[in-house]
Amino acid sequence: ALIASCSSTTTADSDIEVAGVTTRSPVRSTDAPITVPTSTTTAPRPTQPPTTPASTTTQPQLGPAPAFEPPPTDVLGDLKKVGGRFAQAVLTHGSAISADEHIESLSTEFGVEATDQFAEMITESMKPGRSTQAAVRYAQMGGHRPDKASIMVWLDQTRLGADGRRAEESRVLDVRIALVDGTWTVDHLASAGGPAVARPPDLGALATAVVDHPSITMPDSARWDIYSGHTADALLTRMLDIADNQDYAVLVLSRGHPYHVFATSSVSRHSIGQAMDVFQVDGELVVDSRYEGSPAWTLTRTLFDGGIGSIGSPWALDGAGGRSFSDVVHQDHLHITSL
Repeated sequence: ALIASCSSTTTADSDIEVAGVTTRSPVRSTDAPITVPTSTTTAPRPTQPPTTPASTTTQPQLGPAPAFEPPPTDVLGDLKKVGGRFAQAVLTHGSAISADEHIESLSTEFGVEATDQFAEMITESMKPGRSTQAAVRYAQMGGHRPDKASIMVWLDQTRLGADGRRAEESRVLDVRIALVDGTWTVDHLASAGGPAVARPPDLGALATAVVDHPSITMPDSARWDIYSGHTADALLTRMLDIADNQDYAVLVLSRGHPYHVFATSSVSRHSIGQAMDVFQVDGELVVDSRYEGSPAWTLTRTLFDGGIGSIGSPWALDGAGGRSFSDVVHQDHLHITSL
């Protein structure tokens, strides 16, 4: 909601009606002398000019979006709630707050250590002087172990300038959480979605076809991967082939995804531009599509039958250790590789 705070005072003139009161005069003798009092005129008091308090106007502000609540059908929703609400706080602030003040506030509220890396990510995602609001579109698992996890959060961000103009941006944040004394808490921010990248005027035909395709939905942070040339042509081709048959929403390509396969030393296929995560197919969340014949199942089956080298999903179509794998992390998305 846009709140324009303006304080001013307006003085309204009121009509005051004075009722006339008739007093009966005493009876006088007709021969009694009549005394006429001397008229007395009182000089008017000097008037002061009316005083109007100065009007005070503050810069327009955006109030916070509703606090994130995972869908009731989601998996590991209690973990996602912790990561999602922290991500919201990272991308929500008033126009008067500085990066240093925002970092201090986040550190105090969530107990996150104010490291140089944390400060760098906050600075790259902030535009000081603008009121900013963030709403979570979806939170997806990026990795899970009994005592730690990665929560990748897509946030739609609205910024409001001093002139009242709005600007929109969407980012995926990688929030790391840990189990401390039986409670899941924020450990640190691993990614804020990276610095923004302008669309190149000479963007190639393949990349253009992907970012402009009406059947593909993706956050800006994924577009920045493509704009920067980080996404492999083989994956872009895969994205177009899928879009010819089904609508789908990508949560992450590379930015916002753990650099290593979670809790290992292996570099993720995402990090080298060869994988994408899809959390919605034909308008239905993957987490709600875990049945044979669903849109997500149909896409998984099609890619598997087509010879894809690796696909993660709610189904292990060829058993443990095969090309199609499944675990608790892949209950809410499809991990699709380029080859």
